[in-house]
Amino acid sequence: MKRIILFLAILTVFAFGFVGSALAGMKVMAPVTLDDLVAGLPAEFVKGGAFLEGPIMDLQGNLWVVSIANGWISKIAPDGTWKDVFHSGGQPQGLEWGKDGKLYGTDRKRGVFAYDPKTGKVEDYVRYFQNENFHGPNDLIFDAQGGCYFTDPWGTSPVNPRGGIYYASPGGKEVKRIIDNMAFPNGICLSPDFGTLYIADCMRNQVWACPIASPGVINVGFSHIFNNLSNGGWGPDGMCCDEKGNLYAAQYGGGKVVVIAPDGATIGEIKLPVGAGSETTNVCFGVGPTANMLYITEAGDNVIWKVPMKVKGMKEWYLLK
Repeated sequence: MKRIILFLAILTVFAFGFVGSALAGMKVMAPVTLDDLVAGLPAEFVKGGAFLEGPIMDLQGNLWVVSIANGWISKIAPDGTWKDVFHSGGQPQGLEWGKDGKLYGTDRKRGVFAYDPKTGKVEDYVRYFQNENFHGPNDLIFDAQGGCYFTDPWGTSPVNPRGGIYYASPGGKEVKRIIDNMAFPNGICLSPDFGTLYIADCMRNQVWACPIASPGVINVGFSHIFNNLSNGGWGPDGMCCDEKGNLYAAQYGGGKVVVIAPDGATIGEIKLPVGAGSETTNVCFGVGPTANMLYITEAGDNVIWKVPMKVKGMKEWYLLK
């Protein structure tokens, strides 16, 4: 009995010591307002496609998007010229560049695919997990090592919380499931230091924050509800971070982007104009000359909006030099 009590005492000291060291870097943050971040009002950039999603900028300043309803992935030049480039063969959802120059995407029907702009070839990157089909992948993000986190939500909800988060090792050689109990995990992104994985649990109207212990491994004990969205809308969809660590979550059905500070506090909302569509699906920052521009996809009217900003987007792994 004494040994058991001693063991529990040691375990308690260790646990509290671990908590203390994990929280040691937390500081009270100075308040931030939308005026500190946003330089102007949303303006219409271009209209096109069919149920727009997945915006991502390339190094040449072209904006790439998917059209879920017709399967096309399109490229939009800085002057707004629209070009349908390739078809995913299914229902594309999200996009992300790899350091290898390929464009990776999630597709509800085929998993994760890779498109080579040099050859025009589209190949499967991750098709199955343990020889079974996914529910239907939605969004993805690469870490600094080249591994890929992606969400798998279709068919899940608060009454069927089986939505998953997966991690594919660099090259897609190994795939593992790291979360399996979400109610439609939608958008996914990383903090600027690549230390926190943010996940939009759309049907619960929440954003989760999961500290990363190592590539493909989250700290389960310190994963938490980062922000509860409110004021209308279904829930958070696509997301991105700025260089200061603020999170931008497109709230589907709300016609807006909710801006969240690194400590989880809601800074404010970037609202589309009255009369605009409310199906805001995703958001991304520009690159290079447009690094201070925020792009928002709205799927009801199929409009891409742009918002001038006072901050730049974080450097995702394909932008790191």
